[in-house]
Amino acid sequence: MKRALYILSFLAFVFLHPFTISAGEDKNVRIEGKGSDAKAEKILATFEIQTFKISKDGMVSWTSKNESGSLPYIVEQFIFDKWVTVAKINGVGSPTPNSYSVPVILNSGENKFRIKQKGYDKMSKFSDAIMFYSKKEAVTYAVKNKNLLLEFSSDTYFIVYNPYGAIVKQGYGNSINISEYAKGYYCLVYDNKLGGFEKKKVLFKNSFCPIVVTPIHVSKKKR
Repeated sequence: MKRALYILSFLAFVFLHPFTISAGEDKNVRIEGKGSDAKAEKILATFEIQTFKISKDGMVSWTSKNESGSLPYIVEQFIFDKWVTVAKINGVGSPTPNSYSVPVILNSGENKFRIKQKGYDKMSKFSDAIMFYSKKEAVTYAVKNKNLLLEFSSDTYFIVYNPYGAIVKQGYGNSINISEYAKGYYCLVYDNKLGGFEKKKVLFKNSFCPIVVTPIHVSKKKR
């Protein structure tokens, strides 16, 4: 019952508060090419997508034309009901056709991607979304090492939410060090799925054999 309440609270928080990933928070977000901070003054997003595809190895490739200036292309992936920035690359900026490709992380099963640019007028232009079904094995996870480590069966993109709905950690990898996490139930987005785990209080966490604390009830001796 307690776990169900946490899940319901988390879902309400996520649907009301969209999240994004910045380049400094996730190893998977890549900004390629020089001048990634180039000014977008008087440049509008006018690109037109000619081809757009995803390979089974996780390479997003597209060809576009009618660029009115050099603006960053942002690759977004649809993860757990939100569009998340997963890669960036600078546009060439010429009206002639230009080709681009960036590596991304594929989830098991259905994947959805789109491309966007934002001009100086703050207006974003989006490509149509494309789908790709990956046959990679679904990721699983387990809490190990005496409640100090959360381990995935393979590399995956993840987000950890604390019991109050705030993001504790997000990134890409096959494990998460949870030794410093406070006691409580945490929600976990991974492999485009929703899960959770409970962090129990631990004593002597840096010792060879960490001890998980359990309530001790001491009865008074009758005189």
